Amino acid sequence: MKLNVAAGWSKVWHNVVVPMAVRGGLRNGLYIPLDRAHLQSRFGYDEEPAIKAAVDRIKRHTMTSFERLASLWQQVRYLDRFDVPGAFVECGVWKGGSTGLMALAHRATRAVPTRELHLFDSFEGLPEPDAVLDDQQSVDYAGAGGGELRSVGKCVGTLDENRELMERLLGYPTDLLRYHVGWFQDTIPRDAPALGSIALLRLDGDWYESTRICLEHLYDKVSRGGVVVIDDYGHYEGCRKAVDEFLQRRKEPVLLSHIDYTGRYWIKPS
Repeated sequence: MKLNVAAGWSKVWHNVVVPMAVRGGLRNGLYIPLDRAHLQSRFGYDEEPAIKAAVDRIKRHTMTSFERLASLWQQVRYLDRFDVPGAFVECGVWKGGSTGLMALAHRATRAVPTRELHLFDSFEGLPEPDAVLDDQQSVDYAGAGGGELRSVGKCVGTLDENRELMERLLGYPTDLLRYHVGWFQDTIPRDAPALGSIALLRLDGDWYESTRICLEHLYDKVSRGGVVVIDDYGHYEGCRKAVDEFLQRRKEPVLLSHIDYTGRYWIKPS
């Protein structure tokens, strides 16, 4: 009898409770995925129809959650509304989905775009994590832990895929697009001096060293009132450690705002 009751409740849960939760906009699990059922539900975000329309255009080019994309939309709208100066910079772009979302949010405010978009990536996948600085989950995922700058074949998004999205599918002006091809340890120190101010800095490098080097070289370029987004803070210990160490050294009053189980952001203090 107990087995029958359990089986019956399981059937009710999957056939009734879960669909009702999806339709009602409840957040199931750790984040909201981009499948059709969830995108047809309501979550109570400001400008939600516009966000969903933008997400629909870029969802095949991202692995992130609806919460992180909705938050990114709102961050760009805030920056444009208050004319916070600077470019939008993403470090770790995969196939360009989050950068594409930034472009669409920017165009929702300004029909003629003015922001430069900088895309930093190896465009050949993640490098090795460091077994000393990163967690075992990272090493297991990558299949290596030596910290070498070689692709482990994970999260591979090519330059052509990014250009296809940004230039052809979204039509963002090519004179405002900057592709920085190579490992962060090479491109960030080399290209940072010429960047100028940054309004939005989004870091999605997964590992400790990839996060550390971006903060060390780019954070001082973020405008006061600018936004810093950390994609992997809650998922990878190395990323979280790099952020925590950096903020502790800065001794600035920073509130890490929670997006979903892994995403965090803060507004640079004035």
